Amino acid sequence: MTSAPARIVSITAIVLLLSSPVLAANQPAMTEQQLTDAIARLKWLQAGAHRLPLSNSTLALPQGYHMVLGEGAKQMFVLSGNPADNSVEAIAISPDFKHEIVFQSVTEGYISLDDWDSVSPSEMINGVRINTDNVNEERRRQGIDEIHVVDWIQQPTLDRTTNTVYWSIEGSTTRGPIVNSIALRFGRNGYERLNWIADKADYVPIDGQLDVMLRAQGFNPGYRYSDHEPSDRAALYGIAGLVAAIAAAKAVKVAAGTGLAALLKKFGVIGFAAVAAVLFRLKNLFRRKPYAKTPQSPST
Repeated sequence: MTSAPARIVSITAIVLLLSSPVLAANQPAMTEQQLTDAIARLKWLQAGAHRLPLSNSTLALPQGYHMVLGEGAKQMFVLSGNPADNSVEAIAISPDFKHEIVFQSVTEGYISLDDWDSVSPSEMINGVRINTDNVNEERRRQGIDEIHVVDWIQQPTLDRTTNTVYWSIEGSTTRGPIVNSIALRFGRNGYERLNWIADKADYVPIDGQLDVMLRAQGFNPGYRYSDHEPSDRAALYGIAGLVAAIAAAKAVKVAAGTGLAALLKKFGVIGFAAVAAVLFRLKNLFRRKPYAKTPQSPST
């Protein structure tokens, strides 16, 4: 593994989802060879239509990309330095091996989009700043880069055509500016969360990695947002409450005992990883080593 000062924040690092976040416990140390071997043993998939069973969706992986699904995705998430998370169902790697896009499925029930107008970007970015600064002391103790929020690059935007909310936030670290982009694509039973972090120099606002993956992913017939029936289980919070909580750890007034608190607790754990080093290993791995190949037909 790389030394602590060389670490960079993981996929979930900028956007804090809990008012009192807890940093992830350090993973057991692995040698570079052990990490490379562990990555090589994963079942790497290539271009084709692959089913994501947790979300009842399909990901049409573009040519040149590689990905892991299911248990392999969960393992890759941990190998990238994050705490184990059962909501992770896929991780895609860009053709240049510079970007990792994480797919997480949340099935809390149907989420109404009716209260979108109550979203306040200014309040949300202030919340992100405050909560990010609150954990910098712990980052210093762990020898990990501090993060300081600069501003929105893209304020939260709702695309009603695709029932997707997306936003991007710029952060500064000692190694330079970074951008965290998140998209929430809503379906009949919840939403798919896509998360991408990149150096600002590699960030592309239009047709970037997040856009590519959003075009590639879609809910299967019967599980789309438009397939909603009045009898379906409904989440006890709307889109404004969810987005405010995810982006800014805002206290959301929802009925006691709902799943939102559990979601915030789960997503509030902040993981740190030598993501750049992991992707570098992947690049060399696919150039030099054989790995598990699968047919181009849809995976199960």
